[in-house]
Amino acid sequence: MSSMKLGIQSRHLANLGEVFQPKEQPPLISCQRYLNEAVVKRKADTFHVFVVRIHECTLRGKQYRVIVDGHHNYAAAKRLGVEPTFSGPGNKFLRILGKMTPRQQEAFMINNVTDCDHYYVETGEIVAELEAPMVVK
Repeated sequence: MSSMKLGIQSRHLANLGEVFQPKEQPPLISCQRYLNEAVVKRKADTFHVFVVRIHECTLRGKQYRVIVDGHHNYAAAKRLGVEPTFSGPGNKFLRILGKMTPRQQEAFMINNVTDCDHYYVETGEIVAELEAPMVVK
């Protein structure tokens, strides 16, 4: 009988371990490479918290975290060797997405680039599967 209890406890503890394991984050991507060096320097010199707004979404079947605002904050945080504070997108962005179907949202995120193709923020490598525009029918 005690072996049954241990089995139940072991399975229970294994499940708790899964709950408390940090979930691996989807890759962080962006479509803005331009940074004003003076802005990055000013923020690094004066800010203590570096807020970066991201939108978590699925694009062409893969999960991503897309930087939608805070590129200069991200660069300043990395320059200082601190982790930025990630938050969700602003209300205006969410209102715009809320007027679209899921397929339109996906096309919007893929097609509306700032100054370059989508790239992995940590490596600078282009996200090849997001290069081609997405057509919504």
